[in-house]
Amino acid sequence: MPLIETLAQVSSTKAPKFTAGIVLWDDVVIEAAPILGYMKKQKWSRTRVRDYCRKKGWQISVVHELCRSDR
Repeated sequence: MPLIETLAQVSSTKAPKFTAGIVLWDDVVIEAAPILGYMKKQKWSRTRVRDYCRKKGWQISVVHELCRSDR
């Protein structure tokens, strides 16, 4: 079964210098910028990240998505 790897960018229009990245594998955060490290530590899902960013007024966008055959 292939693995979907997603690189996403989190940013804020209220704080223009705030931009951070996260990496998800099969919709679970596995890497994150230090400021978003809690998402990695708690293994947040894509849905949880999206809902949290919406509540904070942040934008999240997919930068790159890759279908990998290795696990």
